[in-house]
Amino acid sequence: MPIPHRKPAGVAADRCAAYLDVRHVPLARTWYGGLFLTDARGQPLEFVHNTLTLPAGGLWSGPRAALSVVGEVGRSLFDACRREPDLLLCLDTLGEPEDLLAELAPAVPFGQVKPGTEEQPAEWIWINDPPSSGMAAARLHAELIRRGLLLEPFARLRLGLAECYQAVPWDAAHGSA
Repeated sequence: MPIPHRKPAGVAADRCAAYLDVRHVPLARTWYGGLFLTDARGQPLEFVHNTLTLPAGGLWSGPRAALSVVGEVGRSLFDACRREPDLLLCLDTLGEPEDLLAELAPAVPFGQVKPGTEEQPAEWIWINDPPSSGMAAARLHAELIRRGLLLEPFARLRLGLAECYQAVPWDAAHGSA
């Protein structure tokens, strides 16, 4: 006998959020990037990763080089991804919002999350235009907040990078900037 049930209301199952992170390991002059896609419930859908190693020398250093690397790695991850996310999220360590918008230029709503403290909750800012209230991305954003999925997927993304690149000294890694 079938058990009566109702399907959970809310975001469609095919909607997804993409979490982008790029980590720098200065000793290796290498940047490790990951793009982790989840559904509205936080279930993994896809994980893509890539690296970029800069040549040695003073020409390839400083904040402009770091921003360029974030753009290159980010775009390579977008190209490798099989799905088109409804939202793109990054941490505030990835860079300044106006620089990220110029370097990555995503066509989907793009938000930046600043982790909270004991005194202050996590903050969210839109890097490009926020989705209108009728868009699926707006419903997905609300669902991610409701489920507490603004920061936690970044921890899983970093675990994924650590599994893929086991020889990397991750304790020496920095956020992307």
